[in-house]
This record gives sequence, structure tokens and C-alpha cells, in this order.
Amino acid sequence: MTIWLFFASAVLGQSQTNPSESDLYLAELLTNAPPPGFATRVSYLKSFKNQKDILEAYQSGKLSKGEAEIAMEIDKVLPGDKVSMDTYGKVVDQNGQRVVDAKVRGFLEFEDKDNDDEHDTTTDAQGRFQFLGLHAEGLAMVPEKDGYEFNSRISPNVNRPSNYLPDPNNPLVITMYKLKGAEQMKHSTIHDYILCDSSITRFDLMNGKQDSNGDFSISLSRNPANIVPNKPFNWSVTFAITNGGLQDITNIYPYEAPMDGYQSRITFDFPTNAPKWNSLFTPAFYFKSKDGKTFGRITVKIMADFQPPPTLFRAEIYANPAGSRNLEFDPAKQIRQ
Repeated sequence: MTIWLFFASAVLGQSQTNPSESDLYLAELLTNAPPPGFATRVSYLKSFKNQKDILEAYQSGKLSKGEAEIAMEIDKVLPGDKVSMDTYGKVVDQNGQRVVDAKVRGFLEFEDKDNDDEHDTTTDAQGRFQFLGLHAEGLAMVPEKDGYEFNSRISPNVNRPSNYLPDPNNPLVITMYKLKGAEQMKHSTIHDYILCDSSITRFDLMNGKQDSNGDFSISLSRNPANIVPNKPFNWSVTFAITNGGLQDITNIYPYEAPMDGYQSRITFDFPTNAPKWNSLFTPAFYFKSKDGKTFGRITVKIMADFQPPPTLFRAEIYANPAGSRNLEFDPAKQIRQ
């Protein structure tokens, strides 16, 4: 059927080059019949020259939502053209609650300009905002409000998707983190070396120093122990917490330690046949220690390829010794003894 559709373009009087792989792929996705005058549904989508026409076709039912999104991605529509950046959005906190009176900074993006144009707006009583009547090649949005944090480097929905369909009833949702307020915490760092023969090295989580009775331990094994530079090798590392445990940090804002789900010991293996083998390992964990009297977070950096052994180990630790799971840190409230 796909081959017939492309062949039929000659009958309809349209010039048709050999279909590209992307056209063939799209033709498999777009199963609706093309309107009169078009050989394929793909050529129909490619006939739209700007976003406004695509939106009108979508709103009138001539294009499905999926087709409209595809049409906005097709090269004829967007490259080099300043298109409408109409956007409806909503700002919420980590609990899904609306953020009222947040400033939203909108940066219009142009390929031919060194500096982006900025347009600002404010969220209403429902946490909603909108940018209307702006034209560019892209739009980045950054919310700001005292008492909240937003990480524009890693947060989703910072940039308006190129296939976005403006709809006031379906806003883009941007999440900020509502801060509770920093408590007194201990901040420490580890700059050390560890052996590569499975020997256990212990550290004190409150000061980052080596301590034979420390509550945080690490052991690394490497095979062979003496490695060949730039050649993969088998290695593994084990982290453990005495009277507590560790848990991977997976959320963007690691400011509240989980109540449970901790493991007293976690091992990571790096065989040479691993698909993404690397001698550099940079995990981040929540931890609890001292039977739950201390909660914290630790970011680790291991460079397992130092030759000869030992190899490099770094860590940054934020610990709350009051038994609170609040991990927001303020240097002014740092425990320094």
C-alpha cells in the first residue's frame, strides 16, 4: 500500500522524488487517507508552511494531535523561521500544589542572534501563566520565587517542545521545589585513596576522616590489581553503613531523606563486557546512620584506574545529626565543630 501511495503521486500530477527512509517510516505511522491532491499523508503534512496553519488544521479536526506534532517536526515547517511561541503553562511544587505569584522568565531563542530576548510574566492564583504573541525559533522558561528552588540545568520542561500544541486546558507543567528552611547540618569532604584488593576503609560521616570505627565503609577490588593503561579491567566497589543504610538518589532535589528503603550494603560490579564500562563512577546516595539518629546525603567520585594502586576516592557529605530528614543546607547554619 505504501509503495502504491508514492507511485500515485505521478497520477495526481505532483512531482515525487524517491522517498527517504524517514518518509517511509512516517508513511507507516500515518494510516489516514490523504486529502485530494496529495499522494500520501506525509506529503500532506509537509505542505504546511507554518505553525499557525498546523494549529488551525488540528483545531478543525483535519489533523490528529499526533499528526500535528509530526508536522511541526518536519523540516519544511520550522528551520530558520520565526514561529509562534504561544505557550500555556503551570508552575507546581514537588507535591503538585500550585505556585502562586512566581515570576516566569521567558527567553526567546534565535539562531542568528548572540543574545536571547527576555519576556517575563507571573503565575496567577491557579499557578498558571502564558506567553502569547511572541515569535522566535525557541522559548526557554525559568520560574523564580523566594522560598523555592528551580534547577534549570536538569529540570524537565525548561524548553518549549518544538511539537508543542498550545492549549489552555493542557498547560506545560514546570515543577519547583518548595523549601522548608535549612537546619543545622554538618558538611564535610573526603579526599583520599583506597586500596584495590577488597580491603575495607572506614570513614566518619560527620567529619569525613578515616576512622577504624567509622560508620561509612568502602572496599574496592580490581582484577588485575596492576592494570594496563587504557585497557578495560574487571572491578567492583562496595559501600556500607553501620547501623543504617544507603539509598540511591533519583530525584532532582535531594533535600528530604526517605524514611525507609535503605540497604546496609550496596555493591556495584563493572565487568569488562559491561555495555557502558567505565573506570569513573559518581553515584549519589541518601543515608541514615546511628540507628536513624542521623540522615544525610553523600556524593561519591571514584577513579578506579590509578596505577599503581591505591586509587582515587572523593566524597562530599551533608549530614543532619538531629534525626531530621530535612537535608536543605545553609552555610550560615553549618555545624563547624
